Amino acid sequence: MTSYDSFMRQHMHGKYPHMDSAINDINNTIYQYKDLKVKFDFFHYNDGTSKQLINLTGTIPVTYKNNIYNIPVALWIQEQHPVQAPICYVVPTRTMQVRQGKHVDMNGRIYMSYLTEWKSQSHSITGCIQMMRMIFGQEPPVFSKQSNQPQQQQQNFPQIQRMPYPPAFQSTAAQGPPTTSYQPTRPQYPPTGNMPPYPTVTQAPGYLPYPNYPAGQARPNIPYPTPVPVGKKEQLDETMVLASLRTAVNDKLKRRLRDTYSQATQELTNFKRTEGELKEGKTRVEHIEKILKDEITQADTAIVILQGKCDELQAEIDAVETKQDDLEADDYVMPTTPVYKQVVTSYAQEQALEDLIYHLSVAYHKERVDLDTLLKQVRSSYREQFKHRAVIEKARKTAGLVNTY
Repeated sequence: MTSYDSFMRQHMHGKYPHMDSAINDINNTIYQYKDLKVKFDFFHYNDGTSKQLINLTGTIPVTYKNNIYNIPVALWIQEQHPVQAPICYVVPTRTMQVRQGKHVDMNGRIYMSYLTEWKSQSHSITGCIQMMRMIFGQEPPVFSKQSNQPQQQQQNFPQIQRMPYPPAFQSTAAQGPPTTSYQPTRPQYPPTGNMPPYPTVTQAPGYLPYPNYPAGQARPNIPYPTPVPVGKKEQLDETMVLASLRTAVNDKLKRRLRDTYSQATQELTNFKRTEGELKEGKTRVEHIEKILKDEITQADTAIVILQGKCDELQAEIDAVETKQDDLEADDYVMPTTPVYKQVVTSYAQEQALEDLIYHLSVAYHKERVDLDTLLKQVRSSYREQFKHRAVIEKARKTAGLVNTY
């Protein structure tokens, strides 16, 4: 986490759908390139529209002819990052001018295959800057503006708070390599015995002061590059060649080491994220496994109980089938409560009296009983039937049953 996290989340929330991936990519970039700063500003498109976007503004180191220059750039992070590639510009200072070329147009817009073939899975802002450094090392995107003052053409000491940058690109062979320590070729004087000394160079504003040395102590010699005569090649001894080769190899190894370290760091981050997801998935699987084991145990217990009930029911069925011939008619109806038993008994007796009255009337029509006997028996039967119906009504009311009488 960097100091820009809260700033980025505050301005990117609701605008960047892949906010976490974009912030992670930006953090990896500013961790490696300390001179880049995170800003939030308006970006104006060519169609006239404008949006507020996160951008990285600052300088990136570029090695050009064994010298390191700080090239000012601005990388605008689009809202769909990392799905969309960033928009990259070279931002020259007041003392610099854009050098239009194969990869940079007159407005400073940077064009390269790394951006046109952008893939969110394999490309990143760090890789984009590495590609820019390699391209700018072959073709500088800026050069210094020419000054009309002769004193500014001769470089004595580096200025305070000024970024080094490649000098102006000239087609003349006498200009020498575009380095910060380069001095224009001085005209050759005739070989006379008494040559006048060079004029003393006055200290210009904005330069470091000359160091003070104690009296009587010789001032150390500061090496300056030897001017190259016009039309002659610079003679390099074996030591300078070896030093140049060592520097080139050292810079190349450093670049490869930084690229390898950045790639390894990103892969390690992905591995750690995958490890966390796997651990979380393992925890969920173990929880689900525990729930399933509990449910299996409960199901096994229920199966055992049901098997016991089935055995009991089968035993009852076998017992009923064995004793079926010995059962009486009253054993088929077995009320569960005394109240229900009283209702059943009274109802059976009431129905029996009803049958008795019916058969008495049949016997009277067949002249098997006389009228007095019929009336006497019917009166007595109706009296008993009334009592049984009263008992049934009272019992049903007590049991909470619907009264149908």
